Order: sequence, then structure tokens, then C-alpha cells
Amino acid sequence: MVRMGNGTVRVIRKHPFCAAPQSALTQTEGFTLIELMLAVSIVGVLASLAVPNYVDFIEKARMAKTVAELHGLTKEIKGYALGAEQYPDSLADIGRSTMLDPWGTPYQYWRVNCDPVYDIGSLAKLKLRKKGNPRVIPAADSPFTHNDWHRSLAVDNGDHQDLLHFAAGGGNGGGGGNGGGGGGNGGGGQNCGQGGARKDRHLHPISSDFDLYSMGTDKDSVKPLTAQKSHDDVIRASDGGYYGLARNF
Repeated sequence: MVRMGNGTVRVIRKHPFCAAPQSALTQTEGFTLIELMLAVSIVGVLASLAVPNYVDFIEKARMAKTVAELHGLTKEIKGYALGAEQYPDSLADIGRSTMLDPWGTPYQYWRVNCDPVYDIGSLAKLKLRKKGNPRVIPAADSPFTHNDWHRSLAVDNGDHQDLLHFAAGGGNGGGGGNGGGGGGNGGGGQNCGQGGARKDRHLHPISSDFDLYSMGTDKDSVKPLTAQKSHDDVIRASDGGYYGLARNF
């Protein structure tokens, strides 16, 4: 306030921005070291919780994809066996030799059953309704005669739930000769047999038809499932009754 000579009084107001409070000046100086350390610690804790969960989610997704692809390959292998009457010697026979699993390695296959596949009951489940007496259905590719070897499906209407049963018959020793030929095929080839099959903890083959599996995360495997390198393998076992990790079988 200034008093003028003519008796008037002039009031001078200071601009509010001219004198900033001391607290405002201190707030513009930035974070303290303790505040920065606290923020970094919080971020680190959140990352340590999120990253393992994310990695686990990715592995579960890869696992599910692998099981689905093993199911698909199994259908193709059995489809091949229906036409060729034997399991393929390798995945190249069904055009899948270059198919990779989610970890980037080829799927592994081994033909355990070296014999011709005539038991179509293991390839497709068939049922007939009970009607009349038991019947015999001759195979389409062989005549039902007494002189030639033949294959047929006998339908039992007794106490066997009307399932189709495989039956074979022959005349003049012809059937035995064909069976011997199948054994020769198994003995001559080196891409099949129980010797190269995967084994469980009792050293028994895990499947009687064929082995099909992925080597898993470590991209390495050995035949016994009890070995450390095999624990992460994603396998097909029990002739298709089990799909999953080898360590859980």
C-alpha cells in the first residue's frame, strides 16, 4: 500500500507467481533414490511372477498341439494299414517324414508289429445287431472255397456282445504258407520289431503296433522311458490308450 500526496491510497498487489512456496520447489527436484529402488523392486516382483506363468502357458499349448498331431498321425498310419495290410516302415510312407513338432524337431516313429495286419478289429471298431444264427462274412478279396486260402469275419451271436471276430481258414496248407511269408518279411526288414521299440520301467514295449512320439522340449530322447532324456517326450502308448508325457506313463 502506497499513500499518495493528494491523499489517495494506491494498493499494489504482488503477482501470485512471483513467490512460489518452498514446497513446490522441492517437488520439482524428482524422485529420491529410495523411491526409485522401491519402484524397481515392485516391477521385478511382478516380472518374476508373470514370466514363469507365461512360459508354463506356452508349454501347455505346445503340449496340447503335440497330442492333437499325434492323434492325426495315428489315424493316417491306421488308414495306410487298412489299405496295405501292414503298418508303414516310416512316416515317409504316409508323406509325413518332414512334419515337425512344436519344438521344431521331426516326429519319431517305429514299426513294432512286423507282421501283416489282418486284425481289422484293432483298426476299426465294428458292430452288428443280433439277428438269427451266427453268420460268416467272406472277405471281399478272396473266394470262400475249400481249396484256396480265405479270410472271413465270424459274427458270434452268443455271449460275446455281437462283436465281429476275425477268423482264418485254409485248405491244403495254404494258410500256413502265407503266415510264413509274413514272418520272413518281419525278419528281413530292419525298420521294425520289438528290439527297437520303446520300453517302460519293466522293459516291456509300450505299444504292440507302433511307436509314435515327439522328443519334447530338450529335442533329445532314448528308448527307455525311465531315462532322464525321455521324461519330457510326448508319447503314444498302450496302442493309443495313452497320449501325454513319458514321465507320467
